[in-house]
Amino acid sequence: MLIEVMGLFLILGLLTSCATQPPIKKEEDEKGILQKRAEDYWQYQIKGDIEKAYQCEAPEFREKVSLIQYINRFKLVKYLEAKVSPIEINGDRGKVSVDITYKMLLQHISRKDLKKVVEEKWTRVNGVWYHIPE
Repeated sequence: MLIEVMGLFLILGLLTSCATQPPIKKEEDEKGILQKRAEDYWQYQIKGDIEKAYQCEAPEFREKVSLIQYINRFKLVKYLEAKVSPIEINGDRGKVSVDITYKMLLQHISRKDLKKVVEEKWTRVNGVWYHIPE
């Protein structure tokens, strides 16, 4: 009987300790979530799925810029490749470095691939990461 009572107290102790401690979200997990979101955003850009890329933009931006205006921003650019690398997170703000390969779709500009590295800003709103356009 004593063993049964001790077992019951042990189980109750474990249950209450789990119930009183909030789940811990590791920074590495959040970096992985942001990295995936940034990679998805750039895959939408590369595939020309601008409507899906638009949904990754910060809500404040989408309130000011319509989908049509957004689509017009990308008429002269064709993104070919994007590599997302170092990520920094500070609360609900994130920085992502992206190595981009693209072409300009203008006759007077060389048709060769161009490259640039950009430091992007991201914001977390209601648990979801959104791109902040320049």
